[in-house]
Amino acid sequence: MDILKRVIGAYLFLVSFAIAVNWVITPLIDNSSGEYPIWIILNWFMALAVILVLIVNFARKFALEEPANTGITRIYLEVNLAFYATIVLTLWWFWNWFHSMFPDNEPDVVGLIHLEWWAFINPLMAITLGVTGAYLWKNASEDDPA
Repeated sequence: MDILKRVIGAYLFLVSFAIAVNWVITPLIDNSSGEYPIWIILNWFMALAVILVLIVNFARKFALEEPANTGITRIYLEVNLAFYATIVLTLWWFWNWFHSMFPDNEPDVVGLIHLEWWAFINPLMAITLGVTGAYLWKNASEDDPA
């Protein structure tokens, strides 16, 4: 199980790195055609990564014991923030991705909003995947998913 956690962690971190690098270089290599072939390929890797992050953070959330009368602990806050942020990110990312697959079906206003959402989703995706990947790599030998 340790090896599987490390492999998933490495995959998430590599996808996170690819997103961050491509996000920075896209304006430099943009040919104004509106087509981004690197993103089209990367989106499939991102789809798997989003599902993996959702599973990991779901497992961490429900393995964590609720604090009794001790108040909110740091680990409790970290796990819950990662869990709910991942849910929101997953919904946003898949909604935007499906809209990018079928661009002819949307009016211009929705298309404009769609492009602006990527400016928020991709950096958040890079951070979430990177943090979760680093967590898995670091804590691969531990039994407790929190």
